Amino acid sequence: MKKIAVLLILTFITISNATTVYENGEDGLADGWRIQGNGQPATNIYSPSQDSRVIRLQGSGGPWILGAISGDSAWNNTTEKTISWKMVMGSRYTVYVVVSTTNGTRYLFYNDLPKRILRHGVEGGILHGLGGYNHSEYKNVWRTYTRDLERDLKDSEPDNELLAVNGFIYAGADVSIDNILLYNPTEHIYSDGSNINDWIVSDNDPADANISVITDPQGNHIHGDVIKLQGDGLNNKYQLKPLNWNNTQESIIQWKSRFYETYSVSIKVHTTLGDRELLYTNSNNYYPSGGIINNGTTIWHEMGGRSLMGQNGWEQRRDFGAVNDFWQTVTRDLKQDLRDFEPNNELISVNSFEVMGSGLIDDVKMLSRPVIPNPKDDIVYEDAEDGTIEGWHVYDSDPAGATITNVIDTTKGKVIELHGDGIANGYEIGRRTGDGKWNGRDHKAISWSMNYSENFSIYIAVETTDGVRYMNYERRDENRGKSGNYIRFGLGSNLSDGSWHTIYRNLEEDLHLFEPDNHIVALNAFLIRGSGRIDDIKTMLTYSPVVYEDAEDNTTNGWSIYANASGEANITNVVDATRGSRVIQLQGQGLGDGYRLREAQNNNWHDITHHNIEWSMNYAEPFTIYIETETSNGRRYLVYTPRDDDRGLNGSYIRVGAGANTSDGSWHTITRDLAKDISNAEAGNKLISISSFIIRGSGRIDDIKAF
Repeated sequence: MKKIAVLLILTFITISNATTVYENGEDGLADGWRIQGNGQPATNIYSPSQDSRVIRLQGSGGPWILGAISGDSAWNNTTEKTISWKMVMGSRYTVYVVVSTTNGTRYLFYNDLPKRILRHGVEGGILHGLGGYNHSEYKNVWRTYTRDLERDLKDSEPDNELLAVNGFIYAGADVSIDNILLYNPTEHIYSDGSNINDWIVSDNDPADANISVITDPQGNHIHGDVIKLQGDGLNNKYQLKPLNWNNTQESIIQWKSRFYETYSVSIKVHTTLGDRELLYTNSNNYYPSGGIINNGTTIWHEMGGRSLMGQNGWEQRRDFGAVNDFWQTVTRDLKQDLRDFEPNNELISVNSFEVMGSGLIDDVKMLSRPVIPNPKDDIVYEDAEDGTIEGWHVYDSDPAGATITNVIDTTKGKVIELHGDGIANGYEIGRRTGDGKWNGRDHKAISWSMNYSENFSIYIAVETTDGVRYMNYERRDENRGKSGNYIRFGLGSNLSDGSWHTIYRNLEEDLHLFEPDNHIVALNAFLIRGSGRIDDIKTMLTYSPVVYEDAEDNTTNGWSIYANASGEANITNVVDATRGSRVIQLQGQGLGDGYRLREAQNNNWHDITHHNIEWSMNYAEPFTIYIETETSNGRRYLVYTPRDDDRGLNGSYIRVGAGANTSDGSWHTITRDLAKDISNAEAGNKLISISSFIIRGSGRIDDIKAF
């Protein structure tokens, strides 16, 4: 037995990404970043405070760009228009988000001042301040920023439309940055301006404060009906009903307003440290732009100054005259605003929204935070279990008649069947370009299962730092290398034998065989020519298995007999003629004898890195395999037997069918996602580590590995 850590070349959530992560550092690289000026190249470092990898930008200010202004390297994300990122602010900075609009390229840019100048000196630039300049609580701590890019554009150009988000630029120095992503939040709308009964006057002293619904009186009335609050300035208050929202789901709030005087918004929240008021004001007091008042019960933030208020809007007026057509959108992350001044506090619920001041207000809503996928989790793009062919299309339908169906396979259950005129027809899941492409930016490895009885050709469409590449896998015994944008690999001439095979490819390693200085940026699609069956297409962070047993060392180190009812159980290392290699032979009297594989010193593996396991076996009698694991609910044994059904949890044992045909006297390779098997049987339980491999019954075993 030998334990070998290797990157094999043998062989990026069923998902249409609700969240597209462009950078989280978990691949250990910084290849997506380019520096356009001074400074050092971006580096990938480990952050102890985040317990994750992050991107470090150091030097004379950059700028550094992820994505591009245009071209093949641009994100060209046409579907997700809210951006979120985390960073540690060490010094002054400007963040530019590059977008395409109906009126051309725009740079939505953000800095550490709270004011909003909107159109600015940068051609196509639209500025929104985020606050925090000269504020110690904002420095040297991780903060999350969330911006609605569509609303930020329309603050300045109400008739312009956002078409695509293309890149992220950081100008500054000495910053760590993480979790740059785009998403579309869900919305809970509390007031859309159409119903006066959504509001009450909560402080009518002095008297005669009133609320009305009017048609937006300025510009081209694109806002329709809006709420007008009219009273004695900050002396009157207006509150949304119900008076206690008790919103425990969303934590980002947004509203649009047009005020010609100073106004404030008070949001009451419940936290782990008690009730708090989050208070926002648009005064011109930029410093210190936030703090704790009212004996610690109120946390206030500056929300953008008075640059959009009537004749005080000098920054607007110097560019294009009157500002009366402009609404200001305010988007605040309440969870982050609370932590700015109480870093150990946690938001529990958002309970009320109250305005002090006279003006117009519209579209008060709560937004969801992004659901950030764990890059260490596999992404399943197709397992056919939904009974549909969603995501698939025939990309080459000449000759006509090619079909894609979801069928029942006697071995695998539901699978995808592709049928046409051999390799003349082609089928695709994901998209090479445009809407529908996976845009998987973390994962650098892929696996799939296939059953083919004819020729085939598989293409994985990937974006790389040197452009688009197609990783082409063929029914050949040799690699053919690079030809244009295609890199061709042989999977073996035996793969069209009419039986199921599972293929694993480390795409980054495959790429480096022929382009050692190139790197994968994103995985976008899976394409295949030829008729056959496909199942379990999934990507993973990397494919770096640990081989616990391949028998090639001609020993049985690590094996022990843990049950010897017959008194005759033995373990030997032999040559198997069918496999053409050495294997482990376990010989005893059936299920009464048992064998265990652990470390050579009989210590458990304690493998916390992997959650998939694979082995090959040749058994002609009943067997029981136990994969010993540690989980969040304690020790669990995954029990695999030659059955077609799963029998679920029984005490510490999770019983799963490995297939009734697996004891037919021929070699079978079995692959299991242990984390999935555990969670399917015991909702909420999570795999922590793999401890050992145990088997009862006599037969042969080979190539036990975890990945």
